[in-house]
Amino acid sequence: MGPARTDLRWLLALGANLLLLWLAGLANHYLAPFSVHLYPAGLLVVFPALSLDQRHGFTAIALTGLAFDALSPAPFGTHLVLLGLVHAALRYGRNRFPRDEPIFATVVALLANLFLFLALSFLLIGAHPRPAEGWMRLFADLLFSQLAVGLVTPWFMALNRRLLHLARLDPETGRRVEL
Repeated sequence: MGPARTDLRWLLALGANLLLLWLAGLANHYLAPFSVHLYPAGLLVVFPALSLDQRHGFTAIALTGLAFDALSPAPFGTHLVLLGLVHAALRYGRNRFPRDEPIFATVVALLANLFLFLALSFLLIGAHPRPAEGWMRLFADLLFSQLAVGLVTPWFMALNRRLLHLARLDPETGRRVEL
């Protein structure tokens, strides 16, 4: 078996993404009485797009998108497509980016989250009985979501790196390294 078949980086990235989805769900549960909903989708795509190869990164993103679709009221497959688009855009310019910088990862996560939030909002706002009121609510949710993503991104990127370190995998190649 070659190294491409035993590369577990995508599985670690998927596990971290599922952990973040679970934590966001818990936060949304406790924020529901205050009518606030956090949307962390932009953060889910940053590590696989910037750190994994095309095939393994897309596998992690596709499975994360399907899990997110199962939890959201959007039509099934919406997050799969949207996260896949952001992944492809980030992969296209990846060689020109300082991929290991936490500030850069935070900026990318904020921009990706903004795009994903607005795209999903435009897709779903028609179902709202009063769209003008819906936009005000969405704007408040966007502000809180961006604040949360900006604060959580450095921790989440460090978590992904730590998982790779604990699994003794090289972040660039996915090969086992001895400590």
